[in-house]
Amino acid sequence: MKKIYALLLLTTVTFSLYAGFCSNLFFSEYMKGSGNNKALEIYNPTSSAINMNGYRVLLFANGNTNPSVNFILSGSIAAGGNYVIMNSQADSTLKLLADTLSGVTAFTGNDAVVLIHGVDTIDLIGQVGVNPGTGWAVDTFTTGTSNHTLIRKSNIFLGSSNWSLNSSTWNVLPLDSNQLGSHTGPTGQSLCGTTAYDTLVTFSPVSAAFSGLNGAVNMDLALNSIHANALTIDVEILSGNAAFVNNYSTQSISFSPNTLFKTMPLTITNDTAGQLTHVIKFRLTNAGLGLKIGTDSIFTLTLTPFAAVDTCGSLFFSEYVEGSSNNKALEIYNPTNAVVNLNGYKVQVYANGNPNAGNTYNLVGTLAVGGTYVIVNPQADSVTLKPLADTISGSATAFNGNDAVALINGTDTIDVIGVIGVDPGTTGWTVGNGTTTNHTLVRNSTVKSGTKSWAVSATQWNVFGVDTFFLGTHTGPTNITPCVIYSGINSVETNNVARVYPNPNNGKFVIELTSATEIEMNLYDMTGRVVYSTKQNSTNIINVDLNNLNSGIYIAEIKANNKVSRSRISVQY
Repeated sequence: MKKIYALLLLTTVTFSLYAGFCSNLFFSEYMKGSGNNKALEIYNPTSSAINMNGYRVLLFANGNTNPSVNFILSGSIAAGGNYVIMNSQADSTLKLLADTLSGVTAFTGNDAVVLIHGVDTIDLIGQVGVNPGTGWAVDTFTTGTSNHTLIRKSNIFLGSSNWSLNSSTWNVLPLDSNQLGSHTGPTGQSLCGTTAYDTLVTFSPVSAAFSGLNGAVNMDLALNSIHANALTIDVEILSGNAAFVNNYSTQSISFSPNTLFKTMPLTITNDTAGQLTHVIKFRLTNAGLGLKIGTDSIFTLTLTPFAAVDTCGSLFFSEYVEGSSNNKALEIYNPTNAVVNLNGYKVQVYANGNPNAGNTYNLVGTLAVGGTYVIVNPQADSVTLKPLADTISGSATAFNGNDAVALINGTDTIDVIGVIGVDPGTTGWTVGNGTTTNHTLVRNSTVKSGTKSWAVSATQWNVFGVDTFFLGTHTGPTNITPCVIYSGINSVETNNVARVYPNPNNGKFVIELTSATEIEMNLYDMTGRVVYSTKQNSTNIINVDLNNLNSGIYIAEIKANNKVSRSRISVQY
């Protein structure tokens, strides 16, 4: 029904579109005078007396969405008659004009007043849920509802639930003026029927975004008008993965009587970390009695990833030479913003799928910002290859194409070529359009740090033919902030942690404590950023399930028994 009110108010030309247009009670005078001289007048433009059972006037103070006064009307209004509601503290001479006294007239210029018939908002002054300050603009008056009397224009025969239309339907008189009890307007109109099916529900706003692993997002629903009854609507997932919103299932939302807005929190769980953006769409469905679903019935939630973990830099292998005979070499690159002292760094070679290193070479010296460090086999070609060396080492370069090579800082593996503990056969590991056998590999110019995951590293190389060398000339990022390295961290510190298993893992692992206690656990990536946090009581088992973590090294810091334990976690896919 309210949909046609606005149309009927626009022009008399519109009337021809409706055979037998109708009318209902509406506010015909609003008095906001000095002191408590406040009143409302309601007019009946129809051809019959109207029984006011089922009619109410609501007062919404200071932008509130819940009414402070709910005044139930009674009695009847004659055809062409009016009904005056007066403040009980008004001037005694003014009170003589009243048909009834009510606190619903305890309004100031910034309070909204609403006339309800059954479940329908049929007229209003002001806008529910909005505080305009001093008052609302009416006609040419910027604060017309404050310290003025408003008289409905004589050609208006129907109220509206839309204040932007209503605000132009009044004449404005000075403070303490009144024409109460004498409104002149249309008569002889047919009474409009009422329906319980004309309140619209929508999402407002229709979208939201979230970035992170865990958190909350509010989904807001709104009605277009005040309703006398409780109303229900279901919200279901239209598309997207419910796992990212705590395995969301269809929820039934209830609007209490006389409320316009409802906030529904969504719990974000295990959102993507450095992986993909996820879009989840919700829709309104199964509207209960009294509701219709409006146009804005789709809510779009966009879950954006964290910045990639690769925001810091570390030394890494920038060139790998597996040439003919003993033409073998490694190049190490420094992308950071500081000169790196190589004490504590080493290269280890794992032969033929052995999980233990067969050869270890401890690095010495320093590596400049944006500089390279070249290690060449002592039996390499003395003309083409050995002159490019910063150092000669048989142990660091004692590899064939099926041997894994690791760069270590302290006890941490910071880069790897191949898979430790795996023998890929004589052809070696596949890299681009070649393999680790009889080829030269040059790291892509965009790589900032190494990785323990060969699945990641294998995509980061350009492949060249046997005995091709670029040693000492690598071009890559510079001035990158060094990654935080937690050297020396093994499985336990003190006796808080019994074990971490499995480790390596795919983002799902268990931390077992030596005793049940209250614990706090934070999981850090190698930049020092917290990617997961939990607190638990009286448990010695922490189950972690973060299947969207990047491959790499993470540090689990556990606070328990007034001690701090740190465990190194390796995530591999």
